[in-house]
Amino acid sequence: MNPVAQLQKIGVGLAHVMPVKLADKIATGIGFLYCCFFKTKRRYIERNLEHIFSNERIDSKRLNFFSKKTFTNFALTMTDFFRLAFMSKHDIVESAECIGYENVEEALVQGRGCILISLHLGNWDYGGAYLAARGIPMTALVEVTDDEMFDLYTKHRERTGMKTYPVTRAGYAFLDIIKNNRVLAILADRDIMKNGISVRFFSGKRNIPKGLAEMIIRKKLPVVFAYMVLNATHKRARYLGVIESPVVFDGDADAFNRLMVSKFEKFIRKYPDQWFVFHPEWIEEGADA
Repeated sequence: MNPVAQLQKIGVGLAHVMPVKLADKIATGIGFLYCCFFKTKRRYIERNLEHIFSNERIDSKRLNFFSKKTFTNFALTMTDFFRLAFMSKHDIVESAECIGYENVEEALVQGRGCILISLHLGNWDYGGAYLAARGIPMTALVEVTDDEMFDLYTKHRERTGMKTYPVTRAGYAFLDIIKNNRVLAILADRDIMKNGISVRFFSGKRNIPKGLAEMIIRKKLPVVFAYMVLNATHKRARYLGVIESPVVFDGDADAFNRLMVSKFEKFIRKYPDQWFVFHPEWIEEGADA
């Protein structure tokens, strides 16, 4: 029995019965405490922020502010992930505003499927659920975790109609979306398989998935870059999604990866306190890639 999975199941139950405002207050408090007491994780976030703001030499006050906001924002997005276990499709759609939704439909007109490239920014699961709830044939590559945790997350992701493949079966996922004209969502800012390629990322180096660019170029698949983040104003919707215009890339893999990283950097700079990467993945200078 996985204790983390059990805690998340409890979280789902509490999110179901609690008023949203109360659940948000509790989540914010938990995020703040986590930031204060889990110093190793906090240091990983601070390292991310130092690279994001490398051109500005972020001072300790701003570093502290954005670190705390990252933890509290993550707690809020996790609470919303719990809510996906029982939210209706209508409520999911109504809770988000999406700029560029028509770009996914445009990409699918070509009949070859579509690759939606995103990153660990905001609430990527909510974004997939939103598109699936609106009738987009969604598929997602997901990280392989403990069986109990994997089953829990799969149920959350698939209840709105989204199909999932573990990253270990990425080839089957590509074949499926090409054959059936589906959208394949991929988070490409982390090297989950630990066999990636090193790229410049902000002021440092990180690994990104190996083979993604080659597959997209070889199969001539349309690509859209997208993200869904907490909407700070909350005036119209809790979440704001952005989907850029589809492109069919005809350059080489290195050029595609540079384009992808530049997109990620732009998105992260806009929402530095919603890049939820709590892992030590920066490559130290002089270390092997």
